[in-house]
Amino acid sequence: MKISDIKVVEARTLPSAESIHEIYNTPERDVLVLNYTLACPLSCDFCCYGCHPKRKEKMDLEAAKDLVSQAAQMDNFSSVGLTGGEVFMFEDELISLSEHIANVGLRFTVATSAHWAKTPLAADTLARTLVRNGLSRANISFDYSHAQFVPARSIVNAACAFSALGIPVFIVGTYFDAKDSLEAELEELRGVANIELFTRRVAKVGRATKANIAYASTEVDSVKACYRRRHHDLVVFWDGEAYPCCSTFNRATKGISIGNAFKTPLRVLWQAVEYSRLIRTMKAQGFSKVIEIVRKYEPEFADRLPSLDEFPGACSYCNSIFSDSSLTQAIRAIFARYETEEIVSSMDELNALLGEAAVARLLQASISSAAMEVGNG
Repeated sequence: MKISDIKVVEARTLPSAESIHEIYNTPERDVLVLNYTLACPLSCDFCCYGCHPKRKEKMDLEAAKDLVSQAAQMDNFSSVGLTGGEVFMFEDELISLSEHIANVGLRFTVATSAHWAKTPLAADTLARTLVRNGLSRANISFDYSHAQFVPARSIVNAACAFSALGIPVFIVGTYFDAKDSLEAELEELRGVANIELFTRRVAKVGRATKANIAYASTEVDSVKACYRRRHHDLVVFWDGEAYPCCSTFNRATKGISIGNAFKTPLRVLWQAVEYSRLIRTMKAQGFSKVIEIVRKYEPEFADRLPSLDEFPGACSYCNSIFSDSSLTQAIRAIFARYETEEIVSSMDELNALLGEAAVARLLQASISSAAMEVGNG
């Protein structure tokens, strides 16, 4: 395949609140994301998790397979995301895990620096194996920071190998300076079928926590809502700790942890996200709605919350609140009151509409159905 033979696809800036799933018209329901390891052959200066070659944290392969099996038993998960660190450092385990994902009927995506694609043959060999096992998209990172460790030729090798097999490839470049763009660095890939280039800004987390970054008004998400408003990226890290989103801030935001997937069934963790009024409000309606609800119950406390205008997006604002245990506890308590009032109000409306006896029968049927599901699970 000659690069010059295919249509041109323009590089795009990736807004903080835009879901990468919808950009490429690849509809996803919920995604189980396994942050398999914090080991990485790179040591980028803005890495959100502080990854580097000497880190040892890695998920147990059998534990990962068990989580995938649990996801496959639930109708809401459409795929698995494999990320790190650099999951390709453990190639044999990656292939074994991808085979298991295929065996249980799911598809998967990978995130990588493409350090392994040193030659076209090496890239093609591994790409074919992963595609055979159900790979649906490859996400590759490359920018000035990554280029210190991985040559652009490896990026081209990997991207073209996946592209030639019909797999969508998202290459994302992350920059401190708004004047920089991935398009300028990978001009060779402009026009290759199935490949899209995205430019985004460094988030002030991890190694970049104290970076002096000025976000332009065009880069600021005024809504401050989650990048996935209806469905979830349920992220499980190497140690089992689980989060309701794929934000680069999640590991630094203890207040949004939903538990540990090695101790609690995946279905229960998913329910903790799906049925949380607080999480659903943050995701679907944004933090302006969260503040509105907080102000309704505790006006003085609402005045203590950081201003939305101080943060470029929902993820950084979420971190500013839920990394503070006292703020976390207070907001959860307020939303517990809010949810109780909503339930009481709904029950009053149902009783008025259907009558108390009919509502009682419906509730009993619902409780019995839930009990049977738990028993079968």
